[in-house]
Amino acid sequence: MIDIDKKLICPLTNSKEFIKIFSIKKFPIFMGVVGKNYEPEFKDMNFMINKKSGSVQIYPRVPLKKLYFKSHGSGKVGKVWSDHHKNFFIFAKKYLNKNILEIGGGHNSISNMFNNLKQKNKSIDLMSFDPNGKRLKNIKHKLFNDFFNIKNIKKYNVKSDKNLILHSHLIEHVYSPKKFLLLVNSLLDKNGYHIFSVPNLNKMILNGFSNAVNFEHPFFLDETAIDILLKETGFKIIKKKYFKSSHSIFYLTKKSTKKIKKKYNFFSRNKKIFLNLKKKWQNDVKVLNNKIKNKKNIFIFGAHIFSQNLIFNGLNLEKIKFIIDNDIDKRNRYLYGTSLQVKSPSILRNFKKPIVILRAGAYNNEIKNSILKNINKSTVFL
Repeated sequence: MIDIDKKLICPLTNSKEFIKIFSIKKFPIFMGVVGKNYEPEFKDMNFMINKKSGSVQIYPRVPLKKLYFKSHGSGKVGKVWSDHHKNFFIFAKKYLNKNILEIGGGHNSISNMFNNLKQKNKSIDLMSFDPNGKRLKNIKHKLFNDFFNIKNIKKYNVKSDKNLILHSHLIEHVYSPKKFLLLVNSLLDKNGYHIFSVPNLNKMILNGFSNAVNFEHPFFLDETAIDILLKETGFKIIKKKYFKSSHSIFYLTKKSTKKIKKKYNFFSRNKKIFLNLKKKWQNDVKVLNNKIKNKKNIFIFGAHIFSQNLIFNGLNLEKIKFIIDNDIDKRNRYLYGTSLQVKSPSILRNFKKPIVILRAGAYNNEIKNSILKNINKSTVFL
């Protein structure tokens, strides 16, 4: 990913005029799990809005090496993610040939599906950039365990001959999205394609999801902003596909000789929806604290930012027994920045009418149905 900008700049206008909408004080900088004695780091999570364009950012940002010092397993567990990966693969399948660059492959959830291609199409030359990635064995795969930026492009002598550049749920993590898109464009051949999946951040913010904008997702890249950035950096949008109502947007774009300037001015709208977001989070925590005041056997689902957001907006931790999570790699570890240990949801079998606080955004129904059907049908969800 492109490295951190030292100054707060709007990627759509280059304006440096920002005001603060709101802040969550001393928020944990990592949204995964660690050992019991790990010393966490905290930073004020400030939601800043540009006065000229209305673009929203988190600032100051966390250095990349601290933010991604280890993987936290996002995108590898659950049916929603599995369906996303399959649908995105189908969306991109026609263009998976010759020289491909994948950025931020993570757990190879997309790349692994290359193995489903017919034998005649296995002449793929795949190159990947991912600090925590693993090399695929069944196809020709060159992996760089490093961030995608101009420095490392030169370091590894990456040529501008790519037929396709592919990434999934990556651009929302990028610290300089315009520079990122320009770099992607420069590595494509003249007929090259750029295919990616991005969270539907506008729908997520309107629904109050805490995984929309945060230290890892420092820009509010709504669909309009993405469309404008693509056109300004030399991409023609060929097709879009929406995955579920508030999860992802798939983009098929192609390198273009035209760079089209467009205006983005949503100051009033964006300020309003983020102020509403703040109220929604604060009111939600007040309601939850009242509901659990005289209750026992309370759990919170998700060793991730969903739980951190509730906790650092004031959730009463004295009432919480454990965090439960479906990711086996998180079990018996501790949610970063908290003293809460992670357990398997199967622990709910030991309780009569256990209470589970569930705020996992687009994954709520999948999680709830799995617990009621497979673990404890008497579970109460808040």
